[in-house]
Amino acid sequence: MSTAGKRLDEIADCEFVGKNLAGRIADYARLTQQFAHDLARELATAEEAATAAMRQLSGHPMLHGVDVRWRARRMTRVLREARALCEGISAECVAFNVQFRTEFAPALTSTGREVKPHAYRGKVQL
Repeated sequence: MSTAGKRLDEIADCEFVGKNLAGRIADYARLTQQFAHDLARELATAEEAATAAMRQLSGHPMLHGVDVRWRARRMTRVLREARALCEGISAECVAFNVQFRTEFAPALTSTGREVKPHAYRGKVQL
């Protein structure tokens, strides 16, 4: 199996249950961030290779009068946008972990003794 396939399996194996929930969420965010980085790097390499291959067609009889450099840039724009999306996925995974630690980590580490027993009953109090 490829490295990407292994990484996807590792991401799929991250379950958000158990005592170490914060650690599992951090692992999920880290693995997803690494996968997004790898995919972005692959898309950048593919963009460069595709641009070089298309520019070699300059002067081809069937492309007479066509600006090959402009068309190659326009064609590889899709790969550039996909790379930017992968970089965004990576950044959002970090934000997911930070948001979890801000919103829920204090509740996981507290013993519950700081809160008075009658203050929270598990239901909405109106």
